Amino acid sequence: MRISSAHIYRSTLETMQTKQAQFDHTGLQLATGKRILTAADDPAGATQSAKLTTMIKTTEQHQRNNNIATPWLEQEEWAIGGTTDQLQRVRELVVQGNNDSQNEETRQYIANEIRGIRDALFDLANTKGPNGEYLFAGTRSNAAPFEINAAGEVSYIGATGDGAVRKLAIASTTTVAIGNSGDDVFMNILENDGRIGAALTRGTTDPLSDLAIELTDVSDLNEFLTGTNATDEFEIQFQQTGTDPLTNERIMQYRVMNTSQGGIETVGWTDYSSEATISFAGRRMILSGTPQTDDTVTSRPAQHVTIFQTLDNIATAFEAGASNDNQRSDLTTAANRSLDDLDATLAHLGMIRTTIGTRLQLLETQTSSNEERLLDLQSTRSDIQDLDYSEAISRFTLEQTALEAAQKSYVQVNKLSLFNFL
Repeated sequence: MRISSAHIYRSTLETMQTKQAQFDHTGLQLATGKRILTAADDPAGATQSAKLTTMIKTTEQHQRNNNIATPWLEQEEWAIGGTTDQLQRVRELVVQGNNDSQNEETRQYIANEIRGIRDALFDLANTKGPNGEYLFAGTRSNAAPFEINAAGEVSYIGATGDGAVRKLAIASTTTVAIGNSGDDVFMNILENDGRIGAALTRGTTDPLSDLAIELTDVSDLNEFLTGTNATDEFEIQFQQTGTDPLTNERIMQYRVMNTSQGGIETVGWTDYSSEATISFAGRRMILSGTPQTDDTVTSRPAQHVTIFQTLDNIATAFEAGASNDNQRSDLTTAANRSLDDLDATLAHLGMIRTTIGTRLQLLETQTSSNEERLLDLQSTRSDIQDLDYSEAISRFTLEQTALEAAQKSYVQVNKLSLFNFL
């Protein structure tokens, strides 16, 4: 069989080029440390490696979200802790100011301090988070969530409702809310543990009464929850039946009317005495002082109160003074009401802090879980795509030798000619 010179040249050149490509490929593997440079190197391994890379990037994003959420929640916990401390101070001031040892001047000092605390809480409610956005604005975090109108009333203008708070994914099936809206923290607080509230309407009969509300709560939960008792509004009415000949004090009776049910009499006329318990529809009230005939006390479903309005109300009550009996009873009623509202607010803030603590604990646990997952994923990917240097170096040496042999062979073949034998 005859073999042409062109065929010999082409075959030798192709062999040399193949060896050169193998040598270059192994060199690139050594330079990058990767066994799989293209999908052709290992189609199954390349597919699995790509999936693992996607999973690693997703887990890294979860970890970045975790790193965003943690300082944000820590900042919120600090702000709510500061609010709690300030409200504890207000509570002390209310108890102090409602004491008979205080005078108009000292009560004014107390009112001034309470208003100062209110202003400090307003600033705290508008504080910014670690990234410079407003902490309690919800999803509208680029604008201050609270504002004061011309009348001095505080209102919330941040995000509300569903979707008001941003949530970040910290795992494939786990999200965490970062923060709480200012509406939930400072404005939307149910008085008296969310059960019932009360209000005193003082009549105009002269002399004015010194009636005060000391306590309002639930005495029998089962009865309270029966029918519409929990949602109905009741009114305690008074009538004078005579005058005590020895003390010249009014002898009073009371009755309880269900005003939500068209004025149904719930409790008939009963002798009234100061600081005695009045029970009806699963509710309990304790009143002090002596009422007038046109005084009324309303027992109603709990209403929402705000931190700022609570502080404004008690400061106003202290500023009004207590120079006579009816002013003194008004102050007592306002103080008792504010203590109830403060206790409800403190309990509300305590629940929010507990929720934040739970979220932070979840973040801490998930951080460790994400770190372990990243190590596992990276290790698995490394086993698939990373280079075995010992094997690659040996192969590189063999391929270098083969390439040099192919190059020498090509040089020798290139020199072949019949003229060399003439």
